[in-house]
Amino acid sequence: MLTMPAMDAKSPPSDHPAPPCHATPSQERTHHWLWAKAPQASSRDEDASAWGGKWLWFPPLSTLDRSWGIICTATEDGVLGCQSKVGTLINARQGSDDTRRPICIYTDDWRDLEEVQRVLSSLRSLGIPDALMYKTNDDTRRGRYGKGASTYVAPASKNALVIPEHTRVALERHHTARREARRAAERRKTTMT
Repeated sequence: MLTMPAMDAKSPPSDHPAPPCHATPSQERTHHWLWAKAPQASSRDEDASAWGGKWLWFPPLSTLDRSWGIICTATEDGVLGCQSKVGTLINARQGSDDTRRPICIYTDDWRDLEEVQRVLSSLRSLGIPDALMYKTNDDTRRGRYGKGASTYVAPASKNALVIPEHTRVALERHHTARREARRAAERRKTTMT
């Protein structure tokens, strides 16, 4: 069930085993993160995935345990992305809202709009009405937080995926490069025959 490290790279190592997914984040005092993994997920670390990203939800502490229970179960049932994690009470970033904790719902590839939208639709069908932001793992590694760091946005109670201009430009570059690579491969193929 739990194969991911229970803490992020900024956390000190712990001699304690990682708690199960259904542990309550409000009671966890040893690990900074609790993880849940989908049955079809690979064994790689999603925070290190080159193209991975995550939907970010920041429920209030008063609903954190219940919110994590919903996400954990849906992840393990294969309803959401490849895995999810929740920040525990000891996971607080300086300057962040201390009355909330993050829940991250990962997808394998931020460029796969169908999968990103599918996970958003699943989150909405689970009853999550809040505004959600989607962020790439690369942006997290680069320390991009706050305004302008979102790759996609889902306004409160909306199932619509809002794509900011900087994301549109990045996606167009990606698709152009793929088209050019396919054309070059076809040219090589025809010159060899």
